Amino acid sequence: MKPIYFPNVGYIEQKLSKEVMNRLKTYIKNRTKKSNHELAGNIGSSYDLIDKDNWFFKKVLCPTIIEFDKHFTAREVVPKTLTKNCRFVLNKFWVNFQKRYEFNPLHHHTGCYSFVIWVTIPSSYNKEKELPFVKHSNSKSPNSFEFLYIDALGKVCNHAYRLEPSHEETMLFFASHQNHLVYPHYLSTKNRVSISGNVYLDPEQTLND
Repeated sequence: MKPIYFPNVGYIEQKLSKEVMNRLKTYIKNRTKKSNHELAGNIGSSYDLIDKDNWFFKKVLCPTIIEFDKHFTAREVVPKTLTKNCRFVLNKFWVNFQKRYEFNPLHHHTGCYSFVIWVTIPSSYNKEKELPFVKHSNSKSPNSFEFLYIDALGKVCNHAYRLEPSHEETMLFFASHQNHLVYPHYLSTKNRVSISGNVYLDPEQTLND
């Protein structure tokens, strides 16, 4: 007898270098217009970012796309209807300043790939799970990022990423249509700062251009 597992798509966790984080913090300082109306987050302050000279896309995202496709089949992510070898582009790029009690409800993104980068995490899941209204729950979820997916039996499953200050400078890279949500933090009055973005295929650009 041997077990046969159904294939599924996961995500890439990556610690970013100081060089990359310093560049991203410069982008945050130079943020442009508010983008709340384009996003699902119940968050007061979200702003568009500009990736100057496609530096972050080339330096970080392109190698991560290659790594993702080594582990998870690209056919699950890239639309099969495309007839040309289109180039990937960073289409949407933004920063969230998530205040105490603010949250991001269940949603998914557009495009092929998405990511979240934890810039500042002011609170600790391990401390927040001891809050009186949390500690007796069988589903402790404060200060967490969570993926939801359907298993082979049709059950809704969750994969929780419990946020700690040690996760600062970490990027999670995943398929854009992967459902996810972000729970609020309670113990700190400081903002949780994160950067997100979506990678698209551009039909106007082919690999032969």
